[in-house]
Amino acid sequence: VNKNDICIDLGANIGNASLVMWLKGVREIYALEPNLEAFNSLKKNINGIKNIYPLNIAISSETKKENLYLHKDIKNESPKDKILRLSQASSLLSDKTNIGDQFYEVQAKSLIEFLNELEEFPTIIKCDIEGGEYIIYKQIIECAKSFGIRKIFVECHAKKYPQYKKLHEDFINLIKKNQLESTIDTSWH
Repeated sequence: VNKNDICIDLGANIGNASLVMWLKGVREIYALEPNLEAFNSLKKNINGIKNIYPLNIAISSETKKENLYLHKDIKNESPKDKILRLSQASSLLSDKTNIGDQFYEVQAKSLIEFLNELEEFPTIIKCDIEGGEYIIYKQIIECAKSFGIRKIFVECHAKKYPQYKKLHEDFINLIKKNQLESTIDTSWH
């Protein structure tokens, strides 16, 4: 990163990656986290930092209300600290093997719509959305082609969750077809 970068942290959780980008001196960071407990912790962790903008939204295929499923160990009576501790597993996908019955209803936006709402397009995107990358991979490709984004780091979950293997292969093939291997890094994390 450099001081002129505008960064998007998709799946910011409690803000670790956002804070690293901030410490590196980037210009602006939009930290998106749909899990309410993680989002509240994120806001505390970045309190007083003027160029990190926390947003309690999910990124998905379209703009609508969606269910954000929580870790399978979360039950109705689970305390907030347990929900926070297991928040990194939260996903819009209910078929992940570590997901249970509990969910939050969250506001989701399409990645393209979110980027179009910004005054300036980002130069770097970090995407760690627990399988949700397979919901938005075509949008990631479009963003890489159309928005002048220098680097997109995507944590892919197909190795842990084989049900996403075909979607992962489609994503990788689209990256190659569009010659975006130097822009989209799927080996991150």
